[in-house]
Amino acid sequence: MVANQKAYERGLEDLKLTCDAYIEDLRRRIPCEAIGPHIERHDVRNGQNGTKNVMGVSTTKEFREPTSKVNRNDLANYKVVKPRQISFVQTTHNEKVFCNALNNTDEDIVVTSVNEVFSTNENKLLPEYLVMFFNRTEFDRYARYHSWGSARETFTWDDLIKVQIPIADMEVQRSIVDIYTAYKQRRSINEKLKVQIKDLCPILIKGSIEEGRNTEEA
Repeated sequence: MVANQKAYERGLEDLKLTCDAYIEDLRRRIPCEAIGPHIERHDVRNGQNGTKNVMGVSTTKEFREPTSKVNRNDLANYKVVKPRQISFVQTTHNEKVFCNALNNTDEDIVVTSVNEVFSTNENKLLPEYLVMFFNRTEFDRYARYHSWGSARETFTWDDLIKVQIPIADMEVQRSIVDIYTAYKQRRSINEKLKVQIKDLCPILIKGSIEEGRNTEEA
């Protein structure tokens, strides 16, 4: 079982390498352009009767349950992240990466008011395509290098709109996003497999010990 899981995991890395190689090829073939004209900043507050679906943006570049205690009855000033919108953490000093997450659910999410929230013009730039660039280690280095401030290094909205990427035609964007989506789905399955194997091990060991004892008694 472990061998099968490891083989599955190696296949994941092949998919990730395919995505990275595709992006590098695009960077060589297509002139890069600033994303600023193709994204729109949002500052919609949750209000008194808004959603309780509060999330944080993790260093793994996904939405996750807040690590600190949050009063879910006091979310009026939190920013709303609607489906297919992206939120990012401006500080890079503590996280060491560009923390961002795409709301790929059908429900609104709320995040702390210090986060930025934006959408893309999906006739020109798919949000999934954009976060693929954000999720590369090369972009983490870029964001860290372009962060400013002595106490807390910050990568702001003004810094973001200057980011340049190769904006491929929509058919190419959809193709590479499909590969990346398959990678993320399989990564999720792999994590579940590891948990299941971990949970099964004590049961299998116990069964093996009991079977050995029964064999000796026979």
